[in-house]
Amino acid sequence: MPLSRDKENICQKATTLQELITLKNKTQLSSENIHSCYVPRQSLSTPPINEKIKRFFDLSHHDESKKIILAGPKGAGKTSLVCHLYHNVLDHFHIIPVHLLRTLDPMDISQVDILFCLLNHLIGFLSSSQKRIDPFVLNTIYQCLNDEQIIELIKFKKSEAGDEEGTKIGFVKTIIGAIVEALSTTSGNVREHIRDALAPTIRLILKGIQEIVHYINRINQNENKKLLIIFDDLDQFDMKTADLFFQNHLPITERLHVHIIYSMPDYIRFSHYFNTLVTRMDCIFYMRMIPVHDQTQHRFEKGQLFIKAIIANRIDLQLIPEPILDRLIVLSGGVLYQVFDMIIDTALETLIMAPSSPCLIQEAFENVHRRYQHQLLHQMDSDQVELLSKLNLSKPSWSDNKNIQQLMAQNILIEYECLGDVWFDIHPLAKAYINRHPS
Repeated sequence: MPLSRDKENICQKATTLQELITLKNKTQLSSENIHSCYVPRQSLSTPPINEKIKRFFDLSHHDESKKIILAGPKGAGKTSLVCHLYHNVLDHFHIIPVHLLRTLDPMDISQVDILFCLLNHLIGFLSSSQKRIDPFVLNTIYQCLNDEQIIELIKFKKSEAGDEEGTKIGFVKTIIGAIVEALSTTSGNVREHIRDALAPTIRLILKGIQEIVHYINRINQNENKKLLIIFDDLDQFDMKTADLFFQNHLPITERLHVHIIYSMPDYIRFSHYFNTLVTRMDCIFYMRMIPVHDQTQHRFEKGQLFIKAIIANRIDLQLIPEPILDRLIVLSGGVLYQVFDMIIDTALETLIMAPSSPCLIQEAFENVHRRYQHQLLHQMDSDQVELLSKLNLSKPSWSDNKNIQQLMAQNILIEYECLGDVWFDIHPLAKAYINRHPS
């Protein structure tokens, strides 16, 4: 479902420690706060990545089939960037963000699942557009799904379809929702039976999706807007699921004649199939972690100030004594979700240790710091620790090395960029341990 671009945009700050700990699930930017909370990377790249993507689509707006990848590690700010693009930048498009992980089983996603999740989002977009749907556009989908075997497998009751704008429209809308629900909630065996029943229809379902895409573009041509689909949570997949998507499942959506942005976890650049991806995409944009040190391990003022600006949009900085804030930013390695997680956990620890304290206390922060370091180290096995201790960071020729990919997925091995300079480093919490325990 598309988000409204007209909602009031207010970014409410936490002004007490009690308010701060409620931010745990609210730090991600949304349609409600994107205008007032987004901080562009003006001082870190020229031009900033949001401008690069805007220029690319401005130049290709009249085409209908540009495919790009937005690559970067979790915690670099890709989700916030996509939200910013949607609400502030790409005004030549009707944008449909497709959230696979919110809908499907993250450990078990097939081509059938992806197509029907996309189809569900397209139908939802049409339903919310306040324009009458032409039943003829749904003919192909209707013919594929009006099948007694499929209806029986998902326990679908035709009587629940209603008669919205005609039985065909009501049937298609409700059975697609029922299929997506069945693919995400039923047991593995039942799910496989449903997929087997739907697999022979994939070619026709693709044809039906393409017909819907053309229809959306046609009914909106007076507004001079084209459809843009964003698969916005692919970078949050576990490694096995991400490999399956980018190696095997992406080609099925790539065939569609429509603009698409795929978010991609950064470690896939070191897979054996990445070069094939490069040849199939129109462009790949890289979004790397915010550097808190430069390549010579000196304090990087611009990076630290940038992170402070992000924090200041969500939290009253009087709650965080400056020595704690400075050290916390450095120890996070620039990983944004870790910055907020450490602040919030320190607030909770402070309230337990000193309930009347008006701000974070040092002892609470040290407890959280040690806990985070412990958790990070427990993600690594002895081979990975030894690998990091001997790694030549200046020559990253690590293609198809699963240990490297795993370390990047865990944000233990991090790639940074500033004003054209790109370099790798080890997360500060892991580096401190390795320096104390050289192999």
